[in-house]
Amino acid sequence: MKIELNSLFPQYKLIDCGSGKKLEQFGNYVLIRPEITAKDHAKLSYEEWQSIAHAEFFETDKTLGYWQKLKEMPDTWQMSYYNSVKIILTLALTGSKHTGLFPEQVLNWNFILENSKYLNNSEVLNLFGYTGSTSVFAANFAGKVTHVDSVQKIVDRTRLNAQDSGVSNIRFIVDDAVKFVKKDIKRQKKYKMIILDPPAIGIGVKNEKWILNDMLEDLLLDVRELLDEESFLIMNIYSHEISDKHLYKIFDNIFSDFDKLLFDKIYGKSSTGNFIDHGYFIQCKRGRY
Repeated sequence: MKIELNSLFPQYKLIDCGSGKKLEQFGNYVLIRPEITAKDHAKLSYEEWQSIAHAEFFETDKTLGYWQKLKEMPDTWQMSYYNSVKIILTLALTGSKHTGLFPEQVLNWNFILENSKYLNNSEVLNLFGYTGSTSVFAANFAGKVTHVDSVQKIVDRTRLNAQDSGVSNIRFIVDDAVKFVKKDIKRQKKYKMIILDPPAIGIGVKNEKWILNDMLEDLLLDVRELLDEESFLIMNIYSHEISDKHLYKIFDNIFSDFDKLLFDKIYGKSSTGNFIDHGYFIQCKRGRY
């Protein structure tokens, strides 16, 4: 599926992409960042990019690098999103290429809004929750949201986003997602909606290793045990190592009784007409909804 995010998230714009980079606008600031899926040639010249951008990220290895400012801008700033409710998110020029926001998550926010009437007084679980934009959005409709991430600084950012957005019903958990799910099974917990965005490779609180290709199926078997009889599952997969066939097989085996409302790879369209790959978006439901 091909989408133009600016039509869904007015404060964000993918301006151009190509040759392994993307030019994006986050609120008042324009950034140049690496993007492995930007394989075409950019429509604008690199000189034009630099004349527009406020900062560019240069990689020193696969996960780290540094920002070079091209114009005056702060190290942190805020963006807001409004659709029935308003959330306020703090972004930053971090030590990685990420800013604290994956704008494509707006697709999941819209799905939550569409099904919000079923979340009243219910519990939502967000695993690998990152800085919590989806937790904060869901908290406007659910009774309680449990937000789990293995990095304390990331969870602290979620607290800030929740505070600035005026929500107080999020439970913040610093834990390894796999271990947390197993503990919740023992506690016989159930959730109306589970959201997860597992990385290709990750490290837990106590240096637990997460390798998506090897561990995804076992995690989803456990996740299933935490879902109510009538429930929703939202999942993002951004890994170039997992095959389409393998992903479909896992879901057909574990969630055969769920209706797959969205199970597709999403491509983001830039203003100049080029595309980047946002990975798989999976939105499922079980029950009479």
